[in-house]
Amino acid sequence: MFPIVLTIFVPAIAQNLPFRLKQNYLSGIGNNPVLVTNAGDGSRRLFVVEQAGVIKVVQPGSTSPTVFMDITSRVLSGGERGLLGLAFHPQYSTNRRFFVYYTRQTDGAIQIAEYQASLGNPNVADTTEKIIITIPHPTNANHNGGTVAFGPDGYLYAGTGDGGSGNDPPNNAQNINVLLGKIIRLDVNNVPPGQVPQYNIPPDNPFVGVAGADEIYAIGMRNPFRFSFDRGGTHQLWVGDVGQDSWEEVDVITRGGNFGWRIYEGTHCTGLDGCGFPANYVPPVFDYSSSGAGNPRCTVIGGHVYRGAQRAIPFGNYIYADYCSGEILTWNGSQQVVALDTTRNIVSFGEDEDGELYVVGAPLAGGPGSVDKIMGNRVSADFDGDLKTDRAVYRPSDSTWYIVNSSNGGIRTVPFGLPGDIATPEDYDGDGFADTSVFRPSNATWYSLRSADNTFVFEQFGLSGDIPQAGDFDGDGKADLTVFRPSSGSWFSRRSKDLFIATAAWGLNGDIPSAGDFDGDGRMDFTVWRPSDGNWYTIFSTNGNISINGWGLTGDIPAQGDFDGDGRCDLAVFRPSSGQWFLRKSTGTIQVTSWGLTGDVPVTGDYDGDAIDDIAVFRPANGVWYIVGSSSGIVISSPWGLSNDQPVPKYDTP
Repeated sequence: MFPIVLTIFVPAIAQNLPFRLKQNYLSGIGNNPVLVTNAGDGSRRLFVVEQAGVIKVVQPGSTSPTVFMDITSRVLSGGERGLLGLAFHPQYSTNRRFFVYYTRQTDGAIQIAEYQASLGNPNVADTTEKIIITIPHPTNANHNGGTVAFGPDGYLYAGTGDGGSGNDPPNNAQNINVLLGKIIRLDVNNVPPGQVPQYNIPPDNPFVGVAGADEIYAIGMRNPFRFSFDRGGTHQLWVGDVGQDSWEEVDVITRGGNFGWRIYEGTHCTGLDGCGFPANYVPPVFDYSSSGAGNPRCTVIGGHVYRGAQRAIPFGNYIYADYCSGEILTWNGSQQVVALDTTRNIVSFGEDEDGELYVVGAPLAGGPGSVDKIMGNRVSADFDGDLKTDRAVYRPSDSTWYIVNSSNGGIRTVPFGLPGDIATPEDYDGDGFADTSVFRPSNATWYSLRSADNTFVFEQFGLSGDIPQAGDFDGDGKADLTVFRPSSGSWFSRRSKDLFIATAAWGLNGDIPSAGDFDGDGRMDFTVWRPSDGNWYTIFSTNGNISINGWGLTGDIPAQGDFDGDGRCDLAVFRPSSGQWFLRKSTGTIQVTSWGLTGDVPVTGDYDGDAIDDIAVFRPANGVWYIVGSSSGIVISSPWGLSNDQPVPKYDTP
């Protein structure tokens, strides 16, 4: 049945979407990581490039890598040299081909080479090398560029630096007879064995037929160290071109464009070759100053247009960084915004198969490098978009929602529902706000008020007797209609991204559905807690693996949440008989906390906005909320709710 939508008017509160940085998301990386990427093969693996010449692979659900390939003997590493880039062929899942960009032993020439994953083991590469192109680099060790990537046209793109030193003395960037200071584009498909060189020239490259220029796609680059293609929109190529002394710039590359260096640094004339606009000049999308007393900025690190589902930053914004200041910034099409000021020396951003982003940091004070993850901001029962759980109840006796907004203490009352309805608040429209919603068992229909566009939606899904478990099971940032059917021990989930209905026979009559993101992939997992044996039974969405964990006793109440801030749900139960919480965190820590009384209802949520869920109970006897904030300490609220109210965080779990 298709959803029926009616427009109504519900007041909304201004949205705030800061992201969270999970530091040291990966462990066991080398001293100099320079890139994180994915293979695009559906395996959901991450690959970490280390400057010395090692590529490591991280399995889904793991944070510890293993060695995929080691070519340190072929790589001249140090300073701006090393193994700098990695790109997987668009058909990697079938042809196993990938390409690396490095500076060669012993002369520092730029080399792009092809390898293949081992036929027998997809997590190990065959180190047989096929040289694609070698670009001589002068004696200067800097300005090597470093990114290699496949475009939406299937061609291989690379960005080369101008050859180093200051002011580009040979004027390489403007000279179309050399490949330094350029964006080049190669066709590495259908190349006959033994052909020299091991690539073809795309026929629409702008300088085809000009000696030494066939490979060029765009000119006038100084050091395009990091670039990326937008995975959505018009698939534009965004480049962070490192400036010299004063201005850092970000460009959107067009075929045949001249991006100014060494005539221009950013939008500013250098005076080296006059100040006229060269042919086909394309100014940067934006630039920023890296000069002046007290200015901590020095080097732009190009990033990605964000297309992830977890609302880490506004969809379609460009995210980038400055190496020296450690600032992570966004560009929304009209202005630059400092999103987060870190202590990292950021050298790269990475993107996984879901479009979620990672931040790669150089070593600090002799320590290891770092790979952090930009986390989404899913918070249970967040009706005002401030990334804090709100105290809210649904009162069946008068069919009204009572909400205290944590952002400003404002009170909202929303008449919505009928006696017998079950509260199912979730973010069904992907705007970062929880929507008021109920599941009506009498007709198995979901009713919701969508905060994004003030519409009323009702949809039939499920049967009478089903237990609603709405949540984001497909990772698109929107809640899916999901039910657990005790009569058959089955799950039914209608994915919002394509309306496909996923089913799983998983559970028994008497089990308590306890869905949560236990593997940290941004998608809810089918999970039940079985009172008869105290076991949690989970099917991980990442890989379909099954997990069975004993945690709890008959009479306990499951109260899963992310209590250690690592982006994964932890096993947690509240024991009314003793008023105790038993947490087994995904980081391995066990915590026992006395907090609550018999008759209390666990209402896990992030009430203090620190990205860590808090232990909390709602006491129907007096309507008081008792919260142990992970950063704010103990909070005993004024009464909010009555006996027989449904405290909303109980029905909206992360």
